[in-house]
Amino acid sequence: MEGTTRRYGWSALVVAACAATGCLIPQDDTLLEGVPGQRNRPPRIVESLVSPQQRVISDFGAGACDLTFEVVAEDPDLDDRLKVHWYVDYNPQDPRGPYRQYDLANITRDPLRSDRGSLLISLASANSPLGTPGTHLVEALVSDSELQDRVVQPRVVQLPDGTFIEDPGYVVTYAWVVNTVQGDCR
Repeated sequence: MEGTTRRYGWSALVVAACAATGCLIPQDDTLLEGVPGQRNRPPRIVESLVSPQQRVISDFGAGACDLTFEVVAEDPDLDDRLKVHWYVDYNPQDPRGPYRQYDLANITRDPLRSDRGSLLISLASANSPLGTPGTHLVEALVSDSELQDRVVQPRVVQLPDGTFIEDPGYVVTYAWVVNTVQGDCR
């Protein structure tokens, strides 16, 4: 029993002495060949700039026949290509591609994209997706990578040392509920 007490006492004394004197415990000495590249960061929909501001639109078709949806996005990764995928009444049991797609240009090289993703719906058109009276869901999905069945696909990126990593992509959404009523738009 006395030997066990001495062994723990000696170890504790060495650790306490190193900590008190500021001695450093050796670490792995592998040096980095450079600063690792910045990983992909998610885009963001600026909610204060979306249009229409109300998320529930009742009585569409009673007074106005046209409705424009707009989203403004920002992304700290200036080289990311942002795309807005517009979906109307998406059904996961019968998945289809987006109703419309729109690339957001980054002419000003600013995280806040100067371009707006817009979708104009007119009840006067013959095949209007909101033409049927009732409740509809309009969604804007903003992604910085390709989407496959509304799921973002990661990108394979080559690092300066020749190795490859899987850089995740991101998608953010904004949605409106639209109640279409029978009106005199046709």
